[in-house]
Amino acid sequence: MEKKFLIPFLILLVAFLFTGCTNPTHIYQPTELPDRTKGENVKYEGATVKPRGTKISFESKTGDSTTIFQTNRFCYDPTNDYLVFPTTRADEGYYLIIPKDSVTLCKNGEAWNNSYFSRNHLLRGFVIGSIIGGGIGATVGLPMAVFFSLFGDGSAFNLIFWTITGIGAGIGAATGTLVDPALHGEIVSDIQEGCPSYFTEEEQQEYLNRNLCF
Repeated sequence: MEKKFLIPFLILLVAFLFTGCTNPTHIYQPTELPDRTKGENVKYEGATVKPRGTKISFESKTGDSTTIFQTNRFCYDPTNDYLVFPTTRADEGYYLIIPKDSVTLCKNGEAWNNSYFSRNHLLRGFVIGSIIGGGIGATVGLPMAVFFSLFGDGSAFNLIFWTITGIGAGIGAATGTLVDPALHGEIVSDIQEGCPSYFTEEEQQEYLNRNLCF
């Protein structure tokens, strides 16, 4: 790998490793824990069910415990007031149904990101700041490096480009480590349970009407 591509690659690799951390609360698929989703498998006969490619997240509560479920395919059966999810036997007409009123929907299908990287604002600010700052530095440094290299050899290009890119990454990292924790008022956030936000009744009905099964 050429040197001029090495540092951006390493920065992106570091970001990927941190953002890929496992969510400690787990976001389940609806079919993983059917007893917790208050759902059951049923067969639709005489009707063609059309699950939509729309992300949905919802809370299922059992006592003091809250479990978050999320998937990218579902539809709404308004006749029975069911949320309907395809199963491995969907081609035979079998679907997992969950009474809508037994769960709480998250607005726009969003759920909390509880990965350590997301909750550690110092770390996140450093990584994201360095990426943004390095990108700005590279954008500024590239034309300058090209211009000055016309009057010298290839070493001038590398020196100017990587110096400005490094300065940008350093400034961005320092800024990010200060700004991100300041915005959130804490260095590491607690694990969040439940939805980040909720629909109003009107918003939820509009969302469901856009994803009807029939």
